[in-house]
Amino acid sequence: MKTHAKVVIIGGGIVGVSTLYHLARAGVTDTLLVEKNELTSGSTWHAAGNIPTYANSWGGMRAGNYAWRLYKDLAEEVDYPITYRHTGAFWPAHTPERMEFFRHLTGISKGLGYDMAMVSPAEMDAMHPYFTSGDSIRGGIYDPYEGDVDPSQLTQALAKGARDLGAQIARFTTVTGITRTPSGEWDVATDKGNVRAEIVINAAGYFGRKVGEMVGQKLPVVTLEHQYLVTESLPELAANPENFPLVRDPDIMYYLRRERNGFLLGSYGHAGRPAWLDGMPDCFANQLYPDSVDDIAEVLDAALTHVPILGEAGVGRFVNGPIPYSPDGAPLCGPAFGLPNFYHACAFPVGVTHSAAAAKTLTEWITEGETEWDMSMWDPRRFGEIWATFDYTVARSSELYENQYAIPYPHRMWHAARPVQTTPLYERLKSKGAVFGQIAGWERAFWFETEAVRNDNVLSFHDECWEPAVAAECRAVRDHVGIMDHGGFTRFEVEGPGATDFLNRVFCGAMPAIGRVKLSYMLTPRGKIWSEATIARLDENRYLLCGPTLADKRDHDWMMRFMPESGVTLRRGSEFNAALLVMGPKSRALLQPLTEADLSVESAPWMSVREITLAGVEMIALRVSYVGELGWELHLRDADLVTVYEAISAGGAEHGLVNFGSYALNAMRLEKAYHGWGSDFGIEYTMFDAGLDRFVSRKKADFIGREAFLAHAEQEKSYHFTGFKLLGAGADALPSSPICRDGETLGYVSSGGSGFRIAEGSGQRLALGYLSIPTTPGDVFEIEVLGEPVRAIVTATPFYDPENARLKG
Repeated sequence: MKTHAKVVIIGGGIVGVSTLYHLARAGVTDTLLVEKNELTSGSTWHAAGNIPTYANSWGGMRAGNYAWRLYKDLAEEVDYPITYRHTGAFWPAHTPERMEFFRHLTGISKGLGYDMAMVSPAEMDAMHPYFTSGDSIRGGIYDPYEGDVDPSQLTQALAKGARDLGAQIARFTTVTGITRTPSGEWDVATDKGNVRAEIVINAAGYFGRKVGEMVGQKLPVVTLEHQYLVTESLPELAANPENFPLVRDPDIMYYLRRERNGFLLGSYGHAGRPAWLDGMPDCFANQLYPDSVDDIAEVLDAALTHVPILGEAGVGRFVNGPIPYSPDGAPLCGPAFGLPNFYHACAFPVGVTHSAAAAKTLTEWITEGETEWDMSMWDPRRFGEIWATFDYTVARSSELYENQYAIPYPHRMWHAARPVQTTPLYERLKSKGAVFGQIAGWERAFWFETEAVRNDNVLSFHDECWEPAVAAECRAVRDHVGIMDHGGFTRFEVEGPGATDFLNRVFCGAMPAIGRVKLSYMLTPRGKIWSEATIARLDENRYLLCGPTLADKRDHDWMMRFMPESGVTLRRGSEFNAALLVMGPKSRALLQPLTEADLSVESAPWMSVREITLAGVEMIALRVSYVGELGWELHLRDADLVTVYEAISAGGAEHGLVNFGSYALNAMRLEKAYHGWGSDFGIEYTMFDAGLDRFVSRKKADFIGREAFLAHAEQEKSYHFTGFKLLGAGADALPSSPICRDGETLGYVSSGGSGFRIAEGSGQRLALGYLSIPTTPGDVFEIEVLGEPVRAIVTATPFYDPENARLKG
C-alpha cells in the first residue's frame, strides 16, 4: 500500500469508486482508495440499481441525467462488461394534485432540455404488457431516460477505469484514525500502515458518521432499513424477453421493474426504521437485516390491482439492507467545516444515481477550487452542530422516509424532532397565534393566526388558509408598523488593523464608512457569486456582517480561506445573537420614545448603523430593511430579547403594531425584487447575469474574482435577471417553472409568489427569473404554472416603491 498520496478516499462503495474514477480522468492519479472489506460491500451491493432521472428539482434532474449519460458508454470506455438496461419509466398519478405536480416537473424538464412528458392511462397501459391503469389512475409522467444497472458491476467498471489510469485501491484495509499534521497534511492510520495525504474524502456511506468522528465531527447521518422483494421466475416473462418501463407509483408508494424473468418490487409504504441506535457494528459487509414481510404486504396488495400478474409470482427473496439518510434527505457532499482539504461524501439514499454527480462535484472542488453546478443543497455545512444531533437526525430522517413520495408542496413543514432551537419569545409568539416553521434548526414564526384565519394544515399549490392573514400582515407593515423575531441570523464579527484590507479583498464592493452599512458580495475566482453579506462598519477596524441563515459555516470557511496570517480576527457569531425587525412608516414614532438616541432621518439615515440603548438595553441598530419600508434591524443579546419586545409592544397599540412572520417577509422582499441566496443568485451566475454588477467597485485594485468580473464585462450575458407580473388569478409560479414565448423555452423562474402591498384582495402574482434574451418592460411571455401557460408581463423592478422613497424616509 502507498505511504503517500495526493488524495485518500475512505470507502469503496459506488460514491468512493466513482470519485476515484473522476479524479483519474481529470489527471489526478496519485490517489489511494481504502476499503475495509471488498468493494461494494456496504449499501452498494444490495441496491436495487435503478437510475431515476425524475427528480423534484432542477438539481436532482441534472444529477440523474449526468449519471445515465456516463453509465451508458462506460462499459466500452473502460472495457468492462456492465448489465445496464435503458427501459424508461412512468409514474402514475391517482389524484389531481399529483397530476398538477407532474405537469410542473415536465416544465422543469423542458427548461433543462430534457424530454419528460405527461402520459395518459392508455399510453401507460400500451407501454407495459403487464400493467393496467384501471379506474383510479388519472395519468402520469414519463421519464424516457430511466434504466437499471448492476451496482456491483458498475462499481467494478469504475474501479478498473481508475486503476488503468494509475489510481490505487487497498481492499480489506481498515482506517483506524485520522490526524492533521502541523504542515496541514493528513495522516490516515490503517491496520496495514499509515498513509500521508494532502486531501482526504470521507466516502464511507453509512459509516460516514464514524469517519467524521475521527476528525471531531458528528455528522447528521443515520442508517435506515430499506426493503425490496424479488419474485420467482414467471413463465410469461421467460417467454417475453423484451424490456418494459419501470413503474414508480408515488401514491401507492412502490416501484416495480423487471428483474431477469421476475419482478423487483420495493416500497416506502411503512414507518421509517432506524438501525443501530445503540452503536454501529464494526463491520456489516454484505449483510442484510431480517425480512419484514408485513411492511410490504399492504403495498403489494395495492400493486396487484395494477399489475395482476404479481399475484401469480411467489417471492424469491427479500432484500432488507442499510440505507443512509440525513435530516433533509439530501447527501452530505462537499468540504468539511473548518477542515481544509477534507471532504465528506456520504449519506446518499440514492447513491447509484447520485454518485456520478457527487464525483463530478468533488473532482471540481479538488482540481478547480469551485464547482460548475450550485451544489449548496448537498453541502455538509448546511447543518448546525447544535441542532442537527443524532436524535434529531433519527426522528427527522424517519419522517422523510415515510414521506419519500409525498407531493413536495411549497409550504410543507416537517414536524419531527421540533422544536430544537427557540428564542426566548417562542412561547409569547405562540400565545399570539404564531404558526412556526423551521429554518436551520430555528423555530421562526411563519405567520400568525387571527380570529378569522386559522391554520387548517391543508397543503395545496393554490390558495392556502394563511394567505389572508399574511396579506393583512404585509398591509399593516405598509400602513403602520410590524415586528418580527428573527432567530438564527448568520453573523460574523471582523476586527483588527487589517480588517478593512481583508474585507476589501474578500468582497467585491468597497467597504462602508464608519457608521454606514453596505450590501456586498463574495465572488469566486471565476467571478461567480459565492454569497452576500450586509456589512455594518462599527468603528475604524470593527465590522459586523450579517448573511444568509443557511450559509453560516459555508461562508465562514470561504472567508477563512483568504485570511491573512495576522492583523485580523474573524468570529463566527456575535454576543448580539438575537434580532428584532421593526418595519413600517410608523417604526420611528414607535421606537423614538424608548431611546435617547436620535432616530431622525438626519441622524439615522437609510443604510446607517449605531450602537444605541433602547428600553434600557444595549444593541446594534441597523437602519436597513429587507421588506422595503422605513425600519430597523435591532441586534441585541438573547437575554434582553423579551425586555425589548415587551417595551416595543407596550407602545405599539397606538401605532397599529402587528407581528409578522417569514411568509410576509418573503412576500415583501419579492415586491422589492431583492435577490434571495439559493434561489435568485449563486455560483452559476455572474454579477452581470444577476443584475448585481452595480454592487461591484471597479475602482478597487484587488478582490477575489476581479479579473473574471472585468472579463465578464466585455462579454454578452448568459442570463438576464427579469421581473414579471402574472395576469389573472391562480396559483403562484414555482421555482424552475419555464418561461416561454412562441412555444420556445427561454428561461425559468427563480422566485415566485404574491405581493400584497401592490394589490388589494388576493394580491398580485409576481415572479423573478432568468432569461436567455434581453427584454424591455411590457414584453409578454408565458410562464408555465403547474403546466398551464400564464401570460406574464416583463415589469421594471422593484415592483413596489421603485424610487425607494419609503426606505429612505
